Amino acid sequence: MIKKKNDVARIESGGRNLDDLFMGGLPKGSVVVVGGPPGAGKTIFTQQICFHNASATQRVLYFNTLSESTAKTLRYLNQFAFFDAKKLDEGIQFIDLGVILRTKGLEEASKLIMEHVKKVKPTIVVIDSFRVFDDLAKSREELRKFGYELAVSLMAWEATTFLLGEYGAQEVHTNPLFSIVDGLVMITQREQSGEQQRFIQIVKMRGTEHSRDEHSFVITSNGVEVFAPRVTIQREDRGPGTTRCKTGISKLDELLGEGIPRGSSLLIAGVAGTGKTVLLLEFLYRGAQAGEKGIIFSFEETEERLRATAHGLGWDLDQEIKRGMVEIVFIPQPNIMVEAHLLMMRERVEAMKARRVSVDSVSVFLHKVKDPQIDREKVFQLASIIQNSQAVGFFATDIPYGANQLSRFGVEETVVDGVIVLSSTEEGLERQRYIEVYKLRNTAHLKGRHNMVVGSGGITIFPRYSLEAELLAAPAPLEASRRLPTGVPGLDELFGGGLLERSVTLVSGSAGIGKSTLALQFIAEGVKRKDPGLYIALEEGPAQILRTAEGLGLPLQPAVDKGLVELLYLPRERVRANQLLTILDDKIRAQKTVRLVLDSVSQIVKAGEVSEDLRQLLHALVVRFKSLGVTSLFTLESSSMYSTDTLTERGFSPITDNILMLRYQRLPGELRPTLAVVKTRGSSHDWGAYYFSIAKGGIRIGERASDDAASAPTHTKTRPGRRKGKRKLRGG
Repeated sequence: MIKKKNDVARIESGGRNLDDLFMGGLPKGSVVVVGGPPGAGKTIFTQQICFHNASATQRVLYFNTLSESTAKTLRYLNQFAFFDAKKLDEGIQFIDLGVILRTKGLEEASKLIMEHVKKVKPTIVVIDSFRVFDDLAKSREELRKFGYELAVSLMAWEATTFLLGEYGAQEVHTNPLFSIVDGLVMITQREQSGEQQRFIQIVKMRGTEHSRDEHSFVITSNGVEVFAPRVTIQREDRGPGTTRCKTGISKLDELLGEGIPRGSSLLIAGVAGTGKTVLLLEFLYRGAQAGEKGIIFSFEETEERLRATAHGLGWDLDQEIKRGMVEIVFIPQPNIMVEAHLLMMRERVEAMKARRVSVDSVSVFLHKVKDPQIDREKVFQLASIIQNSQAVGFFATDIPYGANQLSRFGVEETVVDGVIVLSSTEEGLERQRYIEVYKLRNTAHLKGRHNMVVGSGGITIFPRYSLEAELLAAPAPLEASRRLPTGVPGLDELFGGGLLERSVTLVSGSAGIGKSTLALQFIAEGVKRKDPGLYIALEEGPAQILRTAEGLGLPLQPAVDKGLVELLYLPRERVRANQLLTILDDKIRAQKTVRLVLDSVSQIVKAGEVSEDLRQLLHALVVRFKSLGVTSLFTLESSSMYSTDTLTERGFSPITDNILMLRYQRLPGELRPTLAVVKTRGSSHDWGAYYFSIAKGGIRIGERASDDAASAPTHTKTRPGRRKGKRKLRGG
């Protein structure tokens, strides 16, 4: 509400937001022309002012020149809430000038008006319609003289005077009456945005500040209701916000950094089906659970459908609505009145003291508006409501299919404080959703697109990298003094005493050679030492893994029952590679994992080269495991059973600290598995290749492998001049 100025005495109109256009009310004693076509609302506008101010001490004289009976006038007025029959005669008096005008002319009508004024000493005088005097005047000079004398006489009595007439905008500069009066208010009606609307504009108001814009209004049972968001919704300068909002949505807060500054509005942009409504609804639901009230203005989905959506996602939204923490306001698309509903939204937000506001969607809300500048203005006013209430607003907008833009109208993103883009792409036989924080003012947010899933419980986001710095920072150096035993008899000696704490070991081996067995021994050794272990299987389910461990005599079942070991099955068909980091990060933190097995990395990779995105993902996995103090072991299937020339065909060797190669050696009448440590970072190791066997208890290291086997492939022979057991190997 605009504060009243105390420069001049004013009278209140009694109309909703009407006084704000006059910056506090109409100046007392002024003479105001109220012009406009028939049926625009001039009479209701004026009568509402009269009844609002009429009393025994503030008398009103209402002169009617159209010979309309008082009884008919009162029947019409009786439908409005501002009408008060008790004010008739004592406060407001209706007088018919029609007969005297037709029989005796202007001069006698003027005398009759002034006789009543002298007798009653009114506060307000109305002549409806004054246009009759234009028709009866013999010349423009006579009309000017009549109008001037009447205006001066009424001003002498300090009466606020309203002269109503069917004047058009084209007469503003030609009608002599307009140069005499203090004020000119034009009331019109026309089609705009596909519907008939009424408008009011203060063209002139002498000696006082006022709004010069044209504002829409409606006539209801309460009378004239002006919306005027340009005047009533003014952005308050609150300075930089110090508090921030955490959405409570899975991983979204990680993308948003320190949180959304209070008073901010974010555009939630995306084509149909990308999850905008779910995001807006969950934003309110999580807020309600955290004790913050929220309201959603829906122009597409009914309250029943929104409740059903929430129920389908497993949320008890009905309870939050019952507690008064969430409100749903549905406005059907055909009923949208932009300025009226802007004002309604402001009032509902203020009344509820909402801290979270969702609008679904601004595209539908503004669909009738064809001017981009007006679109921009209305979004600004919507954002001002959010800023003034220090809430956080999520505004959905539909992006046209195939359009290279961030919003429906192409201007909304320039007004709001942040933009979150939701998208979907067809990958294989299914469509994947993604979320991107495109911008957020005054906040260091995580960049890039991140996989998003909508399912039971709501939205789940899988950040590409939990911290962007992980791609830029080098992994922490390994501590040579702290090692973890592998659990494989004889293997620790080959590694120089065991695996360095927080190191990453790649076990490259042929199919069926024993990679998973070695990984199980690594986890089982941790059980002996009370080290929490996490075994991620991308091929076999937990039941099969436990059965294999039992067959090897490795006691994993009791450790699983106690929670010391967790077996996590993540098939590629169910979990995409770009979701791994988030899933594993959560598991490691929850379990405080010390030992981790990823069996096998081969399942993450599709046929062909490793993409740059996958290389970055694996790098992020390694860095994150090390930062969390995890010692990890990755298994990787090699396409070669015998060759020792190539370690990892897919180029994984640079990201690991240790590489353990398992290959078959062809001997007369048999194949024998061999094992060799071909790389360790920050530690010495044995360069020899050793035979090993698998029995109860798992893998056991045997004697050094022979290099001169008669049937060994030529590409595995030791190069001339090199010491036995020290082959030069080419990494992948």
